[in-house]
Amino acid sequence: MSIIFSRKAIALLFLLLAAFAGYGQRIAINTGKGEDKKLYEAISAKDSARVQAALDRGANPNFRIKAGSFEMSLLILAVQKNDFATIKMLLDHHAEVDFRDAFNTTALMFAAYGGNKDIVSYLISKGADVNANDGKGNSVLSAARESKNQEIINLIEDQLRK
Repeated sequence: MSIIFSRKAIALLFLLLAAFAGYGQRIAINTGKGEDKKLYEAISAKDSARVQAALDRGANPNFRIKAGSFEMSLLILAVQKNDFATIKMLLDHHAEVDFRDAFNTTALMFAAYGGNKDIVSYLISKGADVNANDGKGNSVLSAARESKNQEIINLIEDQLRK
């Protein structure tokens, strides 16, 4: 099993289990309030119209979902959902393209692993760091190789040569 897939699975599992913390304690999950909460819910539902409405009403595109010590950006959530329209909206509203989650993984690393060339290309065009790595030997290129999508591998290799 790949490291990016494992991290994605762990992140999703953690968010699900965090509501029911073991050992008799609860871990608070911060999914925001007001427009930030509406934005999180719209991204989770892959509802582009609601995403745009929340952003237009002032939702923070850099809001972080937090559960205990785990933290994830809305951009990473949109990448994990393979929602190109929402990714564009978030970045058009100045979402931080190189935010690192609790595993030190970026949206571009998730996108490269996910195999959607349009998303990878768009993130790069918006300044995503193709040299990003998690400090444990995993990089954008290794994530691309895990996807087995030769177009993305070639794209990342070309960017690294620049």
